[in-house]
Amino acid sequence: MTVSNALLTEQEVIKETNNALEDIQETLALSLVDSLKAGDHITTPTVINMLKDLEDMQLKYYDRLEDNENVQGGLENQAQAEQED
Repeated sequence: MTVSNALLTEQEVIKETNNALEDIQETLALSLVDSLKAGDHITTPTVINMLKDLEDMQLKYYDRLEDNENVQGGLENQAQAEQED
């Protein structure tokens, strides 16, 4: 079950990456709010685009996680079918 172990490892990496992306989004959003409160002239569209890019990255990682789980489930079903034979 080397493939299964690799999938589990990848699943953990994907989850950790998603958590890091969420932290980055939160930090950017808070920085934007602080800058606006301080009266700084920050280009809001630039920050919004950065947040959208991060969200797109997260969605790709969620898709990858779902694919990972589907492959893992398929491998488990295959192994179970082989044991029953």
